[in-house]
Amino acid sequence: MSAENKKKSPLYEEVFEKLFKLINDGVYPIGSKLPSEPELSKMMNVSRMTLRQALGLLKEEGYIETTHGQGNFIKQNVNVKSVGLEKIDNTIFQCCTETIDDIDASFEVSFSDDYDYSKKIFNRDSAVMIKFNRWYKSKNKVVAHAFTMFPSETASHYQMNLNDQQSALKILEEDIYTLIHSSTIEIKFTESVLPSSNYELRSNNNLFVLLIENLFDSMGNVVLKNKIYIPTELSSIKINRINK
Repeated sequence: MSAENKKKSPLYEEVFEKLFKLINDGVYPIGSKLPSEPELSKMMNVSRMTLRQALGLLKEEGYIETTHGQGNFIKQNVNVKSVGLEKIDNTIFQCCTETIDDIDASFEVSFSDDYDYSKKIFNRDSAVMIKFNRWYKSKNKVVAHAFTMFPSETASHYQMNLNDQQSALKILEEDIYTLIHSSTIEIKFTESVLPSSNYELRSNNNLFVLLIENLFDSMGNVVLKNKIYIPTELSSIKINRINK
């Protein structure tokens, strides 16, 4: 079939694809507002009617919603790759490119042997510290490691049952990110990871991304600290920014 006889997609579908790419690439992040219809039609070099057809498709697909008198906004629950570290969520799943299918964990409860260090991090005199090691696997291969530390008060506050490891893991992997007020992440690189007698995290170039994550309550106190190690070849750090 000659190029002339090939069926061409309607223009509004091409505009839809362009807008979807802008959303997916993070140019317009979750919750942000799209430019006005006159601005968009000029950007896309199409008529207002064509643009509205494209916006209608985006709305049907669940990517945007219209607020009367305000404009079109990227929906909060839209599932696109553009979600990055600006959204508080499980950092391993946000930054590791491999599909995690299993998590092995171990923990220890110990009396704090350095009160000054504990108080500096958690802003409290905590006698008992809890340390979790978590190894993330993809197809039976360890692809990431997290070392988690928190005072016993955190376990009590978030009703963490240490006698039920699966329940405790659910809180660390899921619930904690919906319950905290805010977090910070410091990004570093390292050639070494915390040693383990049972598991080995390897990197092809002996280099790992180290993410130091602090989770805060509404009073600004650190409730939990994570040190996350991911081989550089299995990591993707993405932060979407926009001028308000």
